[in-house]
Amino acid sequence: MLNTFREKMNSGQALLGLAHMYSSEGIIEGMGGGWDFVWIDMQHGQHDFHSTLNAIRASECTGLHSIVRVPGHSPETAQKVADMDPDGIMIPMVNDARDAERAVNALCFPPVGDRSYGGRRVIDRHGRDFYKDRGLVTIVQIETPEAVEQAEAIAATEGVDVLFFGSDDMKLRMGLDLAVSAEQNNDLAEAQRKVAAAAASAGKWSGIVSTSPESVNLHLQMGYQLVVGGGDIGFLRSGASRQLETLKNAISHESVNKTDGATGGLYGN
Repeated sequence: MLNTFREKMNSGQALLGLAHMYSSEGIIEGMGGGWDFVWIDMQHGQHDFHSTLNAIRASECTGLHSIVRVPGHSPETAQKVADMDPDGIMIPMVNDARDAERAVNALCFPPVGDRSYGGRRVIDRHGRDFYKDRGLVTIVQIETPEAVEQAEAIAATEGVDVLFFGSDDMKLRMGLDLAVSAEQNNDLAEAQRKVAAAAASAGKWSGIVSTSPESVNLHLQMGYQLVVGGGDIGFLRSGASRQLETLKNAISHESVNKTDGATGGLYGN
């Protein structure tokens, strides 16, 4: 089963992703154009199985690769989603090699793992021999100081493809404000470097959320390759806020003109 997502990562190019939280596949079709992949979030987003399947299909129709973050470590959930035929699956809160081995066991077929064979959609699309080529990308999230210390062992686990740094959970556990960036805090930056280095040393890839030009440049220098550059809620909220501010200013200016230069309007004196 050819996975061009895996091929693109093997080429060494940086790939930009859009986080998808809301259970509406139309959002992917409407704003997904030009991104490399969509990160479909079942853990903290509003997706269920049905909406996740629709989001994977919308990603395919829009020419995007799909990664699904499952809610936890349940092998039944991970395998059900794997049968939907995304390009990759992300397992949250992987703290050590045992957690990584459980993820691989759920997502990889023997002899690497113990994934159950079947999967209606994946067989319908690729045939009964799809399991012979390991197409699915297995991504584990490094989200705690413990996981950073165990990053080399996690990366060395056979079947793990990507270490994805979870910045928000890491900041909470380091006692940092969520607004703090790696450019502002050496401990956070060092944790991010350790994870990227551990992945590279094992011949694996690394990923991270990075939303500004400065942070993207920093993370690419560290070795990160999969970069989530923002999410649907952020883009919807910022776009709506900008438009609202523009229209409020227009209304305010019109009010000023009609009152012969009065300084009131929507914003008061």
